[in-house]
Parts: sequence; structure tokens; C-alpha cells
Amino acid sequence: MRFYELEALCAMGGQGHVLKEMKDYWGGMLSLGATSFWEKYDPTEKGTQHYAMYGRPFGRSLCHAWGASPLYLLGKYYLGVRPLSPGYASYMVEPALGGLKWMEGEVPTRHGNIKVSCSRTRIRVTTAPGSPIDGAPGSGMLRFKSKTRPVCKEGVIRSLGADAYEMSMEANKEYTINYVANE
Repeated sequence: MRFYELEALCAMGGQGHVLKEMKDYWGGMLSLGATSFWEKYDPTEKGTQHYAMYGRPFGRSLCHAWGASPLYLLGKYYLGVRPLSPGYASYMVEPALGGLKWMEGEVPTRHGNIKVSCSRTRIRVTTAPGSPIDGAPGSGMLRFKSKTRPVCKEGVIRSLGADAYEMSMEANKEYTINYVANE
């Protein structure tokens, strides 16, 4: 159920708080040598207690898909890539560092990968190439906040007011935006 709590916080703009929770909870697993997501983690447990569950000394799954919440949250709410239409034929990129200095990642879609790299001074987006199968354009929209007027040679940035900006992005193109993060 922790996933639903953290997702709700991200949806309300609480990425900073969620990042701290991810570092404490999932970071605790990493500190104990985890190489995958555990079914349960309790920082008060010691030694082999970390492996016990369901009344069995080694009953806990140490490779548990339900424990992988950060993967989903980082893609959707930090990289900010989400579909606007079925199959990512159109999509939104709305990065939120949430206290991170930088991040980068790729979101796979049926039209190709959407690559996002973001720091406090630069956003780089490589859009999906589109789909030769159904001719979908793979068009995207970038939305972000900046303390200063952002600059992009590859596209036209529109002000939405209150330090918010957006830019349309074509398929199969790389965009670099210089800005100052408003976080």
C-alpha cells in the first residue's frame, strides 16, 4: 500500500518528500546489500530477521515486483513522461527534480524510447521516432518551471505565466533547453 501513498504525494507535487522516503526505505535495503527489491524492509530488524516472513525463517521474497515502486515513480513523476493518448502517440514530459541535482532516463514506448536528461540548468529531451506501422507522429509536449526566461534553439517556448513554460516537440528530434530550475 505504500506505493499508493507515495504516488498520491507525487501527484500533489511532493517529490522532495517522496525522494527522502525512497532514500530511507529502499536505500536501507541497498545498505544491507540488496540487488533487487524486497517484499518487505524494516530498518529495526537485524541479521537473518530480514529474511523471515510468514512464520518461515527464509519466507521473504528478496526479488518482489510489488516492492519496485521507485521505478514507476521516477519515470512518471521525476522524469515526468506520461501518455496523453493511447500508446504514447502523444505524450507529456514534465520533469521535477524533487531535490535531485540531476537525473536521466528513458521511457520505452511502442514508437521508440523517449529520453530525458534534466539538471537544475538544462533539460535535454530526445523524442520518440514515431511509428512506421501506424504512422503515429509520436509528438510530445514539454512543460517545466524556470526562474529565468528559458532558451531553446530547436523549438519555440511559450510562457504560461507564474514561471511556467511549455514547448511542443516533434518526433525523432533532440531538444536542449537552458533554464534555471524553479524548485
